[in-house]
Amino acid sequence: MSRAEVLQLSDPDKLCLIIIGQTVYDATDWQNKHPGGRLTIRALCGKDATEAFHSNHDLVTNQKLLNRFYFADLETDKHEDELAVAFRNLTQNMEEAGLFETDYTFYYKIGVRLCIMFAFVVAGVTMSKSVWVHVVAGGMLGIFWQQIAFIGHDLGHNSVTRCRTTDTYLAIVIANLLTGISAGWWKRSHNLHHIVTNSAEHDPDIQHLPIFAADRVYLEKPIYSTFLECYLPFGNSAHFLVKFQHLLYYPVMAFARFNLYAQSMLHATATGPYRSSSNEVFFRRDLQFLTLVGFWTWLIILTMQLPTWTSRIAFFIFSHNIAGILHVQIILSHYYMPVYSGVTYDNSENGFIVTQLNHSTDIDCPTWMDWFHGGLQFQVEHHVWPKLPRHNLRTVKPILQAFCKQHGLQYHQATFYQANYLLLRQLKDTAKLTRSFNELFWDSINCSG
Repeated sequence: MSRAEVLQLSDPDKLCLIIIGQTVYDATDWQNKHPGGRLTIRALCGKDATEAFHSNHDLVTNQKLLNRFYFADLETDKHEDELAVAFRNLTQNMEEAGLFETDYTFYYKIGVRLCIMFAFVVAGVTMSKSVWVHVVAGGMLGIFWQQIAFIGHDLGHNSVTRCRTTDTYLAIVIANLLTGISAGWWKRSHNLHHIVTNSAEHDPDIQHLPIFAADRVYLEKPIYSTFLECYLPFGNSAHFLVKFQHLLYYPVMAFARFNLYAQSMLHATATGPYRSSSNEVFFRRDLQFLTLVGFWTWLIILTMQLPTWTSRIAFFIFSHNIAGILHVQIILSHYYMPVYSGVTYDNSENGFIVTQLNHSTDIDCPTWMDWFHGGLQFQVEHHVWPKLPRHNLRTVKPILQAFCKQHGLQYHQATFYQANYLLLRQLKDTAKLTRSFNELFWDSINCSG
């Protein structure tokens, strides 16, 4: 088959064909069984998924599973994609150098640090009657949640033990039980984000209407979210909120965690936007629900140990405000980068490598601040090699920069303060565009739900 034939025949509901290497595979029946979620496969329907597949799967998966889905051979390209070949060779050299192997002492040290943090929180709650000590303890709990999230992120990408089942169980225990955020929900959302980074219709990480519009495309027409399976809210409420989004950004981030609690529980109970995906495989939904209940149990018990309601409210709210730093860190790496429509991967000009480079940015920081960013400062490297252990991201940064320079590719980075400025400027510039829209026009095409 030619690439044009694969694209022409492909339909995610009837015949979902994807290209990996020089082979065409039929993933139609596999979609709802895919551990990474069906949306990642549907997004790549008819596309070349070679780099996307190899960056998220190991060689064993390739050998054991792919032959089951063989559909046809791919016609040999007349002009080989030199960039893709060079990238594969670079990745192979890195694997041979041991850069994809986990150094467990890195996680032992983090584990000790986290235990000390949590002990400080418990001591501040149980051994003092000062409201200010309770506020500080709440702040420490917020930092604890932020740091735990980085480990959950590593486990979600199977970059710790490199065993999907082991890392998934660890993610459920660590993320669900200790942070209240569902590892299952996160993987379904985040896996898709890595495939269609900054796609207006497909990437859930930039779909935040009616409060935020990452780009003017969200103001020009109703956008159908393939993740939520509905149109994004697009009416007078969005018009009003987006108009002030640059002012709302930090206050909303301070309380954004409560939205993740809601999304996690909806996912664990297969309700809300997840009800139509009930046939999709979600790893141990029962265990996810129980661990989320366990989180609220220990958090409520801990909070109730405080002597007064003033202390309890201050402790609870401040812990979530400090944890909101994580949401700022997550959004910085992509939100002010270009947004596009549909799915890329049509050719070498917008393939996997180029897509990840064009829509991700690094946060440039000194080594001593790596603990604070938890790997999120190396989003370019992480998006190119999602399974690369976090402790090796700084090591491979100059390697990737040299690769980009050699092949004339853009490499984006900014300091933490610069990135915040660029993000706020992007939000403000988009907010200004609402002045050119008639409010009655917005109301007449309200397509939410």
